[in-house]
Order: sequence, then structure tokens, then C-alpha cells
Amino acid sequence: TRVMTFYAEPDRRTIDFDITLTSVEKVVWGDGKDGAFGIRMRPVLDEQGGTGKITNADGLVGEKQLWGKPSNWCDYSGTIGDEKAGVAIFDHPSNPSHPVRWHARGYGLFAVNPFGLSVFTNDKSQNGSITVEPGKSLHFRYRVVVHPGDVKTLDLPAMYARFAAM
Repeated sequence: TRVMTFYAEPDRRTIDFDITLTSVEKVVWGDGKDGAFGIRMRPVLDEQGGTGKITNADGLVGEKQLWGKPSNWCDYSGTIGDEKAGVAIFDHPSNPSHPVRWHARGYGLFAVNPFGLSVFTNDKSQNGSITVEPGKSLHFRYRVVVHPGDVKTLDLPAMYARFAAM
């Protein structure tokens, strides 16, 4: 099941995703690099060919620094025409594998991955897979914030703290 809640504020748009995956049979969500929840940025906001910059809650900047690293949130911002704009994704503290690892790429892929561990750490002895038995569920909560400005002009830590307290 998925419940999406939309908020329209004067300066931004926010979407909360509340996702419950219930297994009818045993399911193993395997350890891999591909994200489980994500979006694709417009080419003008790409880090590689556009104006974009990826930043996480820990201050890491750019795909090379933050790809595969765990963090509470991540932001992908750039300039469209004369306006700075971007998208932030928040990972709720109640989520499995929190803080989530980020499969954020310079070509505009912007995704969270609660299952990838060995591929991100390059350590095959670690296993990020999650097994869900019949009748059991996985529950995820994410917030997507479409905003003007960038990490320097927003108070993303305060926005995240409000979301985390929910």
C-alpha cells in the first residue's frame, strides 16, 4: 500500500510517501546498487552535463563523495534559467537500514537504497538484503521537497528534524 500526502507551501511543494510492502510468500530483497525509491532529475539539473550539485546531510558534495554513503537526507539542486531550484529527499529514522545509502548519480539519477550494502562498501562479507516472511511487512517513509534555492539558502536540517519527529 502507498499513501501520498501533498503539501503546497508558498515557496515549495512537499510530498510524503508512506509505503508498506506486505509479503504473501517469503521474499528476499537482495543486496544490489539499484535504488528502491527515487526520481530522475531534469538534464539541466544534472551534475555531469547541467548545473546540478548533489549534497547530503553530512556535508559530502558530488557523486564521487556521497555515492553509496549513508545519510539522513540528500539534495540535488542547480539553476534553471535564472532561478536556483532543487529536490531534497528525506529518509525517516523508522525506516529499515536508516540512515539509507544513496544511489545518486551525476547523470540525474537520485535514489535511496535501503538494501544495498556490499556493493556500496565493496565488501562482499556485508549483506544488505532484507527477508520478509509471509504475512509480514516492510514499512518505509520518505519525504520529497521540491524547493527554490539550494542547500546554502535552505534550512534542510530543520526541515528534516520536523519530518523525523513525525
